[in-house]
Amino acid sequence: MTTHDHRAVAGIRLRGGEPALLVAAALYGVSAVVSVVALRQVRPADLLAIELFGAATVLLFVAVWTGRLRRRAALGQILTGALAPGLAYLFGDLGLARTSASSGSLLLAAEPLLSVLLAVTVLRERLRIRAVAALAVGLAGSAVVAFGSGAGDAAGDSALGNLLVLAASGVAAVYLIAARRLSDDSDGLNASAWQATGGALTTAPFIVLSWAHGGSRLDTAGPTAWAACAAVLVCGAMADVAFNRGIGRVPAARAGQLANLTPVVGTLTAVVVLGDRPAPLQLAGGVAVLAGLALLLRDPTSAGTVIDEKG
Repeated sequence: MTTHDHRAVAGIRLRGGEPALLVAAALYGVSAVVSVVALRQVRPADLLAIELFGAATVLLFVAVWTGRLRRRAALGQILTGALAPGLAYLFGDLGLARTSASSGSLLLAAEPLLSVLLAVTVLRERLRIRAVAALAVGLAGSAVVAFGSGAGDAAGDSALGNLLVLAASGVAAVYLIAARRLSDDSDGLNASAWQATGGALTTAPFIVLSWAHGGSRLDTAGPTAWAACAAVLVCGAMADVAFNRGIGRVPAARAGQLANLTPVVGTLTAVVVLGDRPAPLQLAGGVAVLAGLALLLRDPTSAGTVIDEKG
Protein backbone atom coordinates (compact mmCIF):
# COMPACT_ATOMS: atom_id res chain seq x y z
CA MET A 1 0.00 0.00 0.00
CA THR A 2 1.56 3.31 -1.05
CA THR A 3 0.96 6.76 0.36
CA HIS A 4 -1.11 7.52 -2.72
CA ASP A 5 -3.68 5.01 -1.45
CA HIS A 6 -4.35 7.09 1.66
CA ARG A 7 -6.71 10.00 2.09
CA ALA A 8 -5.60 12.62 4.58
CA VAL A 9 -8.09 14.96 6.23
CA ALA A 10 -7.07 17.04 9.25
CA GLY A 11 -4.23 14.66 10.01
CA ILE A 12 -6.41 11.54 9.72
CA ARG A 13 -5.18 9.15 7.05
CA LEU A 14 -7.61 6.63 5.58
CA ARG A 15 -6.53 3.77 3.36
CA GLY A 16 -8.68 1.91 0.87
CA GLY A 17 -11.68 0.25 2.45
CA GLU A 18 -11.65 2.21 5.70
CA PRO A 19 -14.10 4.98 4.65
CA ALA A 20 -16.63 2.28 3.71
CA LEU A 21 -16.19 0.51 7.05
CA LEU A 22 -16.67 3.77 8.95
CA VAL A 23 -19.87 4.45 7.01
CA ALA A 24 -21.07 0.93 7.83
CA ALA A 25 -20.27 1.39 11.53
CA ALA A 26 -22.23 4.64 11.62
CA LEU A 27 -25.24 3.12 9.85
CA TYR A 28 -25.26 0.12 12.20
CA GLY A 29 -25.40 2.54 15.13
CA VAL A 30 -28.41 4.32 13.66
CA SER A 31 -30.10 1.02 12.82
CA ALA A 32 -29.81 -0.31 16.39
CA VAL A 33 -31.58 2.71 17.86
CA VAL A 34 -34.29 2.81 15.20
CA SER A 35 -34.87 -0.89 15.84
CA VAL A 36 -35.74 -0.01 19.45
CA VAL A 37 -38.36 2.42 18.13
CA ALA A 38 -39.85 -0.21 15.82
CA LEU A 39 -39.90 -2.91 18.50
CA ARG A 40 -42.09 -0.76 20.71
CA GLN A 41 -44.99 -1.50 18.35
CA VAL A 42 -44.07 -4.61 16.36
CA ARG A 43 -42.77 -8.04 17.30
CA PRO A 44 -39.19 -9.19 16.59
CA ALA A 45 -40.48 -11.54 13.88
CA ASP A 46 -42.22 -8.61 12.19
CA LEU A 47 -39.07 -6.52 12.12
CA LEU A 48 -36.96 -9.45 10.94
CA ALA A 49 -39.33 -10.14 8.07
CA ILE A 50 -39.12 -6.54 6.88
CA GLU A 51 -35.41 -5.94 7.37
CA LEU A 52 -34.15 -9.29 6.05
CA PHE A 53 -36.63 -10.31 3.37
CA GLY A 54 -36.94 -6.68 2.31
CA ALA A 55 -33.18 -6.27 2.08
CA ALA A 56 -32.76 -9.56 0.20
CA THR A 57 -35.43 -8.56 -2.33
CA VAL A 58 -34.02 -5.07 -2.90
CA LEU A 59 -30.36 -6.10 -3.07
CA LEU A 60 -30.97 -9.08 -5.35
CA PHE A 61 -33.06 -6.91 -7.69
CA VAL A 62 -30.43 -4.16 -7.85
CA ALA A 63 -27.60 -6.68 -8.30
CA VAL A 64 -29.43 -8.42 -11.18
CA TRP A 65 -30.48 -5.13 -12.75
CA THR A 66 -26.91 -3.79 -12.74
CA GLY A 67 -25.43 -7.10 -13.89
CA ARG A 68 -23.34 -7.48 -10.74
CA LEU A 69 -24.88 -10.67 -9.31
CA ARG A 70 -22.49 -13.60 -9.69
CA ARG A 71 -23.05 -17.25 -8.84
CA ARG A 72 -19.37 -17.90 -8.11
CA ALA A 73 -18.90 -18.33 -4.33
CA ALA A 74 -22.63 -17.67 -3.83
CA LEU A 75 -23.03 -20.63 -1.47
CA GLY A 76 -20.22 -19.39 0.74
CA GLN A 77 -21.79 -15.94 0.92
CA ILE A 78 -25.20 -17.42 1.73
CA LEU A 79 -23.69 -19.46 4.57
CA THR A 80 -21.88 -16.35 5.82
CA GLY A 81 -25.17 -14.48 5.71
CA ALA A 82 -26.65 -17.11 8.00
CA LEU A 83 -24.38 -15.59 10.67
CA ALA A 84 -25.07 -11.96 9.81
CA PRO A 85 -27.49 -10.57 9.06
CA GLY A 86 -29.23 -13.87 9.93
CA LEU A 87 -28.52 -15.03 13.46
CA ALA A 88 -26.98 -11.71 14.53
CA TYR A 89 -30.15 -9.82 13.63
CA LEU A 90 -32.36 -12.53 15.14
CA PHE A 91 -30.56 -12.49 18.50
CA GLY A 92 -30.22 -8.72 18.40
CA ASP A 93 -33.91 -8.02 17.78
CA LEU A 94 -34.98 -10.55 20.41
CA GLY A 95 -32.57 -9.00 22.89
CA LEU A 96 -33.55 -5.39 22.16
CA ALA A 97 -37.18 -6.33 22.70
CA ARG A 98 -36.39 -7.67 26.19
CA THR A 99 -33.83 -5.28 27.61
CA SER A 100 -33.07 -1.59 27.95
CA ALA A 101 -31.38 0.79 25.54
CA SER A 102 -28.25 0.91 27.68
CA SER A 103 -27.94 -2.87 27.61
CA GLY A 104 -28.44 -2.74 23.85
CA SER A 105 -25.30 -0.64 23.71
CA LEU A 106 -23.47 -3.60 25.22
CA LEU A 107 -23.89 -5.41 21.91
CA LEU A 108 -22.28 -2.51 20.10
CA ALA A 109 -19.43 -2.17 22.59
CA ALA A 110 -18.52 -5.86 22.91
CA GLU A 111 -18.31 -6.72 19.22
CA PRO A 112 -15.05 -4.81 18.45
CA LEU A 113 -13.20 -6.59 21.24
CA LEU A 114 -14.42 -10.03 20.15
CA SER A 115 -13.61 -9.24 16.52
CA VAL A 116 -10.05 -8.24 17.35
CA LEU A 117 -9.52 -11.31 19.54
CA LEU A 118 -10.74 -13.60 16.76
CA ALA A 119 -8.58 -11.81 14.19
CA VAL A 120 -5.51 -12.38 16.34
CA THR A 121 -6.27 -16.01 17.20
CA VAL A 122 -7.87 -17.23 13.95
CA LEU A 123 -6.32 -15.08 11.22
CA ARG A 124 -3.00 -14.72 13.08
CA GLU A 125 -2.98 -10.95 12.71
CA ARG A 126 -0.58 -9.18 15.07
CA LEU A 127 -1.34 -5.76 16.51
CA ARG A 128 1.42 -3.18 16.62
CA ILE A 129 1.96 -0.81 19.52
CA ARG A 130 -0.13 2.09 18.21
CA ALA A 131 -2.99 -0.25 17.35
CA VAL A 132 -2.89 -1.78 20.84
CA ALA A 133 -3.05 1.69 22.39
CA ALA A 134 -5.92 2.68 20.09
CA LEU A 135 -7.74 -0.56 20.97
CA ALA A 136 -7.37 0.09 24.71
CA VAL A 137 -8.63 3.68 24.45
CA GLY A 138 -11.50 2.77 22.12
CA LEU A 139 -12.69 -0.20 24.16
CA ALA A 140 -12.54 1.80 27.38
CA GLY A 141 -14.65 4.48 25.75
CA SER A 142 -17.13 1.94 24.39
CA ALA A 143 -17.50 0.35 27.84
CA VAL A 144 -18.20 3.76 29.36
CA VAL A 145 -20.77 4.51 26.64
CA ALA A 146 -22.45 1.17 27.30
CA PHE A 147 -22.57 1.37 31.09
CA GLY A 148 -22.35 5.08 31.74
CA SER A 149 -26.10 5.54 31.98
CA GLY A 150 -26.02 3.92 35.40
CA ALA A 151 -28.97 2.03 36.82
CA GLY A 152 -31.65 4.20 35.35
CA ASP A 153 -32.62 1.60 32.76
CA ALA A 154 -32.22 -1.42 35.00
CA ALA A 155 -35.97 -1.91 35.29
CA GLY A 156 -36.11 -2.68 31.59
CA ASP A 157 -33.36 -5.27 31.71
CA SER A 158 -33.83 -9.02 31.65
CA ALA A 159 -31.20 -11.73 31.96
CA LEU A 160 -32.42 -13.35 28.75
CA GLY A 161 -32.32 -10.07 26.87
CA ASN A 162 -28.75 -9.38 27.96
CA LEU A 163 -27.66 -12.88 26.97
CA LEU A 164 -29.26 -12.47 23.57
CA VAL A 165 -27.48 -9.20 22.81
CA LEU A 166 -24.21 -10.78 23.89
CA ALA A 167 -24.92 -13.73 21.61
CA ALA A 168 -25.60 -11.35 18.74
CA SER A 169 -22.30 -9.61 19.45
CA GLY A 170 -20.42 -12.90 19.33
CA VAL A 171 -22.08 -14.02 16.11
CA ALA A 172 -21.35 -10.66 14.47
CA ALA A 173 -17.68 -10.98 15.44
CA VAL A 174 -17.48 -14.45 13.87
CA TYR A 175 -19.20 -13.04 10.78
CA LEU A 176 -16.55 -10.34 10.42
CA ILE A 177 -13.80 -12.98 10.34
CA ALA A 178 -15.72 -15.13 7.85
CA ALA A 179 -16.48 -12.16 5.60
CA ARG A 180 -12.82 -11.09 5.69
CA ARG A 181 -11.62 -14.52 4.58
CA LEU A 182 -14.29 -14.92 1.90
CA SER A 183 -14.07 -11.45 0.39
CA ASP A 184 -12.22 -11.37 -2.93
CA ASP A 185 -13.17 -8.00 -4.39
CA SER A 186 -14.54 -4.58 -3.51
CA ASP A 187 -18.04 -5.12 -4.93
CA GLY A 188 -20.12 -5.05 -1.79
CA LEU A 189 -23.43 -5.39 -3.63
CA ASN A 190 -22.97 -8.97 -4.84
CA ALA A 191 -21.80 -10.23 -1.43
CA SER A 192 -24.52 -8.35 0.43
CA ALA A 193 -27.27 -9.65 -1.87
CA TRP A 194 -26.30 -13.28 -1.24
CA GLN A 195 -25.71 -12.69 2.47
CA ALA A 196 -29.12 -11.05 2.87
CA THR A 197 -30.60 -14.08 1.13
CA GLY A 198 -28.82 -16.38 3.57
CA GLY A 199 -30.03 -14.31 6.49
CA ALA A 200 -33.62 -14.39 5.26
CA LEU A 201 -33.57 -18.16 4.74
CA THR A 202 -32.00 -18.75 8.15
CA THR A 203 -34.59 -16.71 10.05
CA ALA A 204 -37.61 -17.83 7.99
CA PRO A 205 -38.49 -20.78 10.29
CA PHE A 206 -38.46 -18.50 13.33
CA ILE A 207 -40.64 -15.92 11.61
CA VAL A 208 -43.18 -18.53 10.47
CA LEU A 209 -43.38 -20.19 13.91
CA SER A 210 -43.62 -16.85 15.67
CA TRP A 211 -46.47 -15.69 13.47
CA ALA A 212 -48.21 -19.07 13.80
CA HIS A 213 -48.17 -18.96 17.61
CA GLY A 214 -48.34 -15.25 18.43
CA GLY A 215 -49.49 -13.55 15.28
CA SER A 216 -48.17 -10.32 13.85
CA ARG A 217 -48.58 -6.71 14.95
CA LEU A 218 -47.85 -5.23 11.54
CA ASP A 219 -51.57 -4.87 10.84
CA THR A 220 -52.00 -2.63 13.89
CA ALA A 221 -48.69 -0.78 13.64
CA GLY A 222 -48.90 2.96 13.16
CA PRO A 223 -47.02 5.20 10.70
CA THR A 224 -44.15 5.68 13.16
CA ALA A 225 -43.55 1.94 13.47
CA TRP A 226 -43.68 1.42 9.71
CA ALA A 227 -41.30 4.33 9.15
CA ALA A 228 -38.94 2.88 11.75
CA CYS A 229 -39.06 -0.56 10.11
CA ALA A 230 -38.34 0.99 6.73
CA ALA A 231 -35.45 2.95 8.18
CA VAL A 232 -34.00 -0.21 9.71
CA LEU A 233 -34.25 -1.95 6.33
CA VAL A 234 -32.52 0.91 4.48
CA CYS A 235 -29.80 1.45 7.08
CA GLY A 236 -29.08 -2.26 7.37
CA ALA A 237 -28.89 -2.84 3.61
CA MET A 238 -26.67 0.20 3.03
CA ALA A 239 -24.44 -0.75 5.97
CA ASP A 240 -24.04 -4.32 4.71
CA VAL A 241 -23.05 -3.11 1.22
CA ALA A 242 -20.56 -0.62 2.66
CA PHE A 243 -19.11 -3.24 5.00
CA ASN A 244 -18.63 -5.81 2.25
CA ARG A 245 -17.10 -3.16 0.02
CA GLY A 246 -14.44 -2.35 2.58
CA ILE A 247 -13.74 -5.59 4.46
CA GLY A 248 -11.68 -7.17 1.69
CA ARG A 249 -9.10 -4.36 1.86
CA VAL A 250 -8.75 -3.94 5.62
CA PRO A 251 -7.29 -6.44 8.14
CA ALA A 252 -9.98 -7.94 10.36
CA ALA A 253 -8.46 -6.62 13.59
CA ARG A 254 -8.40 -3.10 12.20
CA ALA A 255 -11.97 -3.47 10.90
CA GLY A 256 -13.06 -4.56 14.37
CA GLN A 257 -11.50 -1.46 15.89
CA LEU A 258 -13.23 0.82 13.39
CA ALA A 259 -16.53 -0.64 14.65
CA ASN A 260 -15.97 1.31 17.89
CA LEU A 261 -17.68 4.19 16.07
CA THR A 262 -21.01 2.33 16.22
CA PRO A 263 -21.86 2.92 19.93
CA VAL A 264 -20.98 6.61 19.60
CA VAL A 265 -23.30 7.08 16.64
CA GLY A 266 -25.92 4.95 18.39
CA THR A 267 -25.80 7.18 21.45
CA LEU A 268 -26.08 10.35 19.35
CA THR A 269 -29.01 8.84 17.45
CA ALA A 270 -30.73 7.95 20.72
CA VAL A 271 -30.41 11.59 21.78
CA VAL A 272 -32.05 12.79 18.57
CA VAL A 273 -34.65 10.05 18.02
CA LEU A 274 -35.50 8.91 21.55
CA GLY A 275 -34.77 12.13 23.41
CA ASP A 276 -32.20 10.37 25.62
CA ARG A 277 -29.85 12.50 27.66
CA PRO A 278 -26.43 10.88 27.84
CA ALA A 279 -24.75 11.01 31.22
CA PRO A 280 -21.45 12.88 31.54
CA LEU A 281 -19.65 9.53 31.66
CA GLN A 282 -21.21 8.52 28.36
CA LEU A 283 -20.07 11.77 26.76
CA ALA A 284 -16.56 11.16 28.09
CA GLY A 285 -16.70 7.62 26.69
CA GLY A 286 -17.70 8.95 23.28
CA VAL A 287 -14.74 11.32 23.30
CA ALA A 288 -12.45 8.41 24.23
CA VAL A 289 -13.79 6.30 21.35
CA LEU A 290 -13.18 9.12 18.88
CA ALA A 291 -9.70 9.64 20.33
CA GLY A 292 -8.97 5.94 19.87
CA LEU A 293 -10.14 6.08 16.25
CA ALA A 294 -8.02 9.17 15.61
CA LEU A 295 -4.98 7.40 17.06
CA LEU A 296 -5.67 4.34 14.93
CA LEU A 297 -6.17 6.27 11.70
CA ARG A 298 -3.44 8.88 12.10
CA ASP A 299 -0.70 6.56 10.86
CA PRO A 300 -2.13 3.44 9.25
CA THR A 301 1.28 2.26 8.05
CA SER A 302 2.73 1.91 11.54
CA ALA A 303 -0.52 1.53 13.48
CA GLY A 304 -2.08 -1.29 11.57
CA THR A 305 -1.84 -5.01 11.78
CA VAL A 306 0.66 -7.52 10.47
CA ILE A 307 -0.86 -10.50 8.70
CA ASP A 308 1.13 -13.70 9.06
CA GLU A 309 -0.86 -15.72 6.57
CA LYS A 310 -2.16 -14.95 3.14
CA GLY A 311 -5.62 -13.43 2.86
